Amino acid sequence: MANADDLIGTPEAASIIGVSRATMTRWVQSGELEPATKLPGLTGAALFNRADIEAKAAERKGVNA
Repeated sequence: MANADDLIGTPEAASIIGVSRATMTRWVQSGELEPATKLPGLTGAALFNRADIEAKAAERKGVNA
């Protein structure tokens, strides 16, 4: 598992990538993006590795350039 300092929540991840939280949720549900971990409970928050999110943002920037 990633260092706790490297984990970010959905709102921050969505902001870095430049999409809505709803898009992040769809990507996780479809398997396009995998969270590093999920907090306990049915509605536990997904946490993402910052490096994975920054890579996804760079990928999207290249596609949209």
